[in-house]
Parts: sequence; structure tokens; C-alpha cells
Amino acid sequence: MNTALFDFDGTLVEGDSILHWQRYYYRRRPWMRVFQLANFGGLALFALRLLDSHALKRVFFWPLAFERPEALDALARDFVREDLVYRFHGPVLARLWAHHRLGHATVVISASGTFYLKHLAPFLPPETTVLGTDMDWRGGFLRFPGYIGGNLRGSNKIRRLRDLGFAGAGAGGFAYSDHHHDIPLLDFVEHGHVIRPTTKMAAAARERGWTFWGTATAAAAYTWPRARAYWKLKLEAALLLLCAWAPRALAAPPEAPEPDEAEVARQERLIEVELRPSGPATGVGAA
Repeated sequence: MNTALFDFDGTLVEGDSILHWQRYYYRRRPWMRVFQLANFGGLALFALRLLDSHALKRVFFWPLAFERPEALDALARDFVREDLVYRFHGPVLARLWAHHRLGHATVVISASGTFYLKHLAPFLPPETTVLGTDMDWRGGFLRFPGYIGGNLRGSNKIRRLRDLGFAGAGAGGFAYSDHHHDIPLLDFVEHGHVIRPTTKMAAAARERGWTFWGTATAAAAYTWPRARAYWKLKLEAALLLLCAWAPRALAAPPEAPEPDEAEVARQERLIEVELRPSGPATGVGAA
């Protein structure tokens, strides 16, 4: 059976979902904004290269260690239903459904927290495996959270896939990502696809012959597939990172949480062409 592996942040949805979670959480828990002082300290240490991104994420998640498990689960469920599912990239969501309808195993694998990613299940194809970073909320000093099995990023994704029985998923498999941290993920499969890639990811894609969605030019990547100026995307991300807030004028238009049927059918045809022995395995895709 063919397998399709999808990164989440920047691939299935636009931007970093952890930043959108921060905004949602502090709207619902304004008295917890005191923890933003720790965030600012973490960002300063990160800028000085005294803290890596793995530790910084633990800092951002610190207030969640003081939530009752059932309260955190309810917040995470509501975040997904009220916010996150309206951030899908329509064509990429359709591609996920197209793989499912062709009988392929579908996997969403992300460094974002499992505590909210698990609530995506009703909005994804049946039997889609959702893998995220698992947290130990009360394992450290002052309840400072830790990782269970490590932060699910880079080569750690491959280890997790192998541990869960996906060791053979690379043969004939597909993978989709935007970020150079996922170069190991795309190296793992036969059919690599890059979605509005970072500069490093684009360079790796050209070298390895992976398929670009849209074109490989920066100007096209910045505006595809959702209509928003690049500066708005970056400014919103910066404000969310620093303040857990951004004006609505910077936001992308909401997407439907259900795939477009015509687009799913088109993606099915594109996948079938790619799977043909004579079909193009690389190049610039129109997907």
C-alpha cells in the first residue's frame, strides 16, 4: 500500500499553529498572560543562541502545565473546531483526501502538540494517523513541561514512523512539507513534494528533483495558495510570536474545513499520473 506523509504547519495549514494556539489560549485565559514574561525571556535567550527551538517551545507551553487535564483537553478541542480547521490550505487538504480515496495510508506528522492535533481526526479522512509531539506536563521543576519521546521534528519523525510500523512507507510513498527541517522526511519517500518551501528546502528540492507546488520562484511561493501579501503573513507571525495577538486585517481569509470535490478529483488524477512508470516523478507541479 502506498503511504502519504503530510507535515502540518506551513503545509496543511498556513503558518505555525502553535502561535495561533497561543492567541486562542490567552484570549480564553487572559490572567495567564503573566507567563508571557517567560516567553520574552525565552525569546531573548533564543536570539542569543543560549536556548534552542526545542527548549523555547517548552517555555511557550509552560502555562498549560497548570491546567487541569480535562480543561486543557476542552480548550484544545474548541481551538481546533473554532479556529484551526479554517486555516487549511484547500489544495493540500484535497490532496490528502485524494490519497485516501485512492486507498493510500495517510499520515499527518508534526512537531506541534498532540494535545490539540488529535482533535483534527473528525476533519481528516477516516483512519488517518495523526502524530504530534507528546508532552509531559508536570515532569520538571515548577511543572516545566518536557517531551515524551522528544520533539517530533527532523529525523525524529523518521524514528517515530519506524517505531509505529511505517518502516516500509518510503517505497512508493509520498511526503509533503514546506520546511527544511523535513528534508529527512522527504528523503525517506520516493515522491517528495514541497509546498511554498523555505530557501533551504527549495535548494534541496532542486538538487533532489522533488516536485514544487506552484512554481519555485519566491514571488509565486509567497502568494500561493491563499490570497495574502507576504508582508502580512510575516507581520502577523511576528506579532503572534511576541504578543500572542495580531489585528484581523492581517489574517488570511478562512478556508472551508471540507475539501472541494472537484479539486479532490483533480488531485487523484495527478497522483495517478505520478505513479505511472512513464509519468513524471519530478518537476514543477500545477497542484
